[in-house]
Amino acid sequence: MRLLKTEPSAGLHVDATALSLDRLRNLSKSQIADLALDSNLGAIRLGELFEIELDRGDDALILCGALQHFHGLCASTTSGTTVILGDVGDDFAKSQRGGKLFVDGSVGQRALADKRDGLALIRADAGDNFGCPLPGKLQGIQGGDSIVLGNLGHRACQRMRRGTLCVAGDVGNHLAPQWIAGTILALGTLGPHFGIQMRRGSLIVPSNRPDSPGASLSAYRQLELSFLPILWRYLHHLILDAASCPWLDQAFQARCTQFASQIPTTRQVLRSIGDLECQGQGEVLVLQDNHHRSD
Repeated sequence: MRLLKTEPSAGLHVDATALSLDRLRNLSKSQIADLALDSNLGAIRLGELFEIELDRGDDALILCGALQHFHGLCASTTSGTTVILGDVGDDFAKSQRGGKLFVDGSVGQRALADKRDGLALIRADAGDNFGCPLPGKLQGIQGGDSIVLGNLGHRACQRMRRGTLCVAGDVGNHLAPQWIAGTILALGTLGPHFGIQMRRGSLIVPSNRPDSPGASLSAYRQLELSFLPILWRYLHHLILDAASCPWLDQAFQARCTQFASQIPTTRQVLRSIGDLECQGQGEVLVLQDNHHRSD
């Protein structure tokens, strides 16, 4: 199905937690149009916000338009493919349980909070507190794959438990505080004070050692890690598979393909352990001889 956004009322902010493929999948066109969302201007019907085109041939939801005032979009998604052609507001895809989510734009704060599984790929930037725990919860991202092709805001991945995050652009301050486990590949500039009180987890960065860690780190040691080619191969195929999504335009597909070509191939690293102040065994891996794929 395809929802084509019309021009919203001035100052409208919508609670879009009910707007997901799981909620709409088995509804008729009239039922979708009648579905009411809460907003700061009162309840508002989807039919007042979108032109609706229904096609049962594919398990997909396509949302078109500038949706930066839609908050909680795609919450608790479990399956199928959702493509958003435009910017998205705060709390995007919180509690994602599965499926594939593509955003051809940026996302606001607290995107992918409490993520459990599935793929999320964001073409532009992601705001602060990406992948954070929900209020009252002790864990942030707990699985799945997340890819940000732009920049990432401050305090991303607090209490990350497992899963993989790839960031093509720069990362803000205080990355992964109280990190429990999981893997983060950050190919841009890393902000200061990362890894505070991390217990485990692997932070992989390019050849320059990051400045101003928040964690107490051991001295770097030269190592050769045999598991890295497996990780590179997995990420490379993951991104190329995402690029084949038929609802992405050619520019988005080309950006994915370009990023896949930037995935490293080396197994040589400088390795440091921390946070030593809490007897943590997290690791910072600084890539050496960092050749990239040409395919």
